[in-house]
Amino acid sequence: MTPAWRPWLYFGPAALIAGGLAVALTATSDHEQHPGQTIALVLFVSSSFILAGLIGWTRRPWNRTGTLMVAVGFGVLIGVLSEANHPIPFTLGALFGSLFIAAFVHLLLAYPSGRLLSRRARVLVGTGYAIAFLAPLAESMFAARETCKPHACPENLVLVSHDHAAHVVATALWTAASVALFAAVVMLLLGRWRETTPGLRRILRSVYLFGGLSIVLLAIGFVVTPFSGVGAVFVSVALIATFTTVPFIFLAGLLGTAIARGAGVGAIFSSVPERASPDEVQEGLRSALRDETAVVAYWYEEDEHYVDVEGNRLDLPEDTRRRVVTRLDYGDQPVAAIVHDAALLQEPELLEGVANAARIALERDKLLVEVRARAQRYRALLQAMPDLMFRISRDGRYISYNAPSERDLVNDEVIGKLLWDRLPVDLADRVLESGRAALGGDPSVIEYHLDFEDGRRHYEGRFAASGDDEFLMIVREITERKQQQEELEASRQRIVAAGDAARRKLERNLHDGAQQRLVSLSLSLRLAQNQVAKSPARAEELLEASREELMQALEELRELARGIHPAVLTDRGLEAALEALAGRAALPVEIDCVEDVELPPPVEAAAYYLVSEALVNITKYAGASAVKVSIGQVNGYALVEVVDDGVGGADPERGSGLSGLSDRVSSLNGKLVIDSPPGAGTRIRAEIPLE
Repeated sequence: MTPAWRPWLYFGPAALIAGGLAVALTATSDHEQHPGQTIALVLFVSSSFILAGLIGWTRRPWNRTGTLMVAVGFGVLIGVLSEANHPIPFTLGALFGSLFIAAFVHLLLAYPSGRLLSRRARVLVGTGYAIAFLAPLAESMFAARETCKPHACPENLVLVSHDHAAHVVATALWTAASVALFAAVVMLLLGRWRETTPGLRRILRSVYLFGGLSIVLLAIGFVVTPFSGVGAVFVSVALIATFTTVPFIFLAGLLGTAIARGAGVGAIFSSVPERASPDEVQEGLRSALRDETAVVAYWYEEDEHYVDVEGNRLDLPEDTRRRVVTRLDYGDQPVAAIVHDAALLQEPELLEGVANAARIALERDKLLVEVRARAQRYRALLQAMPDLMFRISRDGRYISYNAPSERDLVNDEVIGKLLWDRLPVDLADRVLESGRAALGGDPSVIEYHLDFEDGRRHYEGRFAASGDDEFLMIVREITERKQQQEELEASRQRIVAAGDAARRKLERNLHDGAQQRLVSLSLSLRLAQNQVAKSPARAEELLEASREELMQALEELRELARGIHPAVLTDRGLEAALEALAGRAALPVEIDCVEDVELPPPVEAAAYYLVSEALVNITKYAGASAVKVSIGQVNGYALVEVVDDGVGGADPERGSGLSGLSDRVSSLNGKLVIDSPPGAGTRIRAEIPLE
């Protein structure tokens, strides 16, 4: 015999024996007025709960609901001991005859899993068992006189006194406690109903309705019985009707699950088309499981994660009291998973049957979902690209597009429009010509500009075929690159102009200075040559004058050479060259040069001329009283900084001085920053890479 059938072996015979004893005790009782009715009622109620409980216990041995129902049935049979004519069973029946009520409360609060899932429920159940024992004990200890008919009751072994006042107080206290307990149970059931999921409500609906009514009628009966015999009868009849309905509802639920399992499996094969899409399979599963919130997740082997029916990544959630995950595998290989209402765990036959049937359809759709997942990934990559992308037909009509920013669209309407509807005519013609060339196997690139409200923007368009009759246009904004090109061209023009100006200045200085002196020296030497024989003294004077003229010419040539490249920079280094500049400056200059700084010759020369030209500008325009020059080296860059305390307000756009500094630094891939707020001096900072 399998373990699932053992409850029948143990409790089936026990129920028959207990039922037989109940019949015997009731039939022979001296104080039972209606033995036939009592026997029929006791056997009907107890056997209903025991039979339903054993069936549930067999079908779902891990669920304690069946066990609790068996306990309620045996609890009803225990109460029959109060029908005995002997004092011991009579007293035991009086003391333990109400335990079935506590077991019934336990059943309601544990349904449908058979387990008490909250601390509040455990407290209420524990309180119920305590009241179910203590209340009859108190009533038996202070029992009323001669409550049994037609003959006297058997001896009450726990009787303390027949004191009427004590009996009334005990009855009132335990009635109040019982009613309060029943009210708390009903409130807990209502609260659980409000918080639960739609799927679990479908399972709880009938049991909570009739079980809750039974609890309410019990509370009413406890209150009405001491005051109205007729009212107590009506309440008892209604209570019996609702109370005995619960086991049949449970059996109907088991039968309904079996039927739903067959219907659900049928729905998978009938309602889902043979070539159903993943969306249709998901809808079919929702219908079969009777859970509109169910979500199907497919295993995506390429990236080793789950995806939804649209191909988007789906991370399976942790199991909670509201939502759980059922994984569908073939051996150790994941196939899919279903995220569904946790209430389906209470219908394992339905869930297992539908899942097994669905595994076939899900395995079939796995390839399609993988294709969707790849498409979704590529779509995400396209959306992450900073480029505009347009699919355009051969006749120039937009098919689709991807725009990371709507600001790059000439207008928001794209799909279905022609090129000439959105672009200038000449540009539209160029785009179509380049697109058709790409269709012919000749990809091309064009550059163009468009005028927007915030200014002109430049774009680069690349073309490639994306089908037999459509091409792809990939557009990237190159406004910043164009601006950099324009700035580079302007810088080169300024450098060329500065070089031309420097050559003209050098030519003028040579012509007006050293060249004139050398011409004068040549004439003096010729005169001296003529006077050597005639007048040696005159010749000596002329030679002395020629020597002075030669010294002046040499000095002017040295000055010119210093302007081209200072000798001190080559002979003694940057710091000494800067000290020489400071010595010739018209205002105090502080030099702060980091020790042991070694810079490549081009960088040294750039730093020297940067400081030299900055000092000239400061002397002419800044109105400063002092200047500080700092030279350093950080992270592979030479840092040159010139700071003055002048009037500030320097603008590189006005005049050629500061723009010349920028061009000199840019020629070495460096960066020049000028900070010159009006009235707060000027800070010129250059960062020049060492390599």
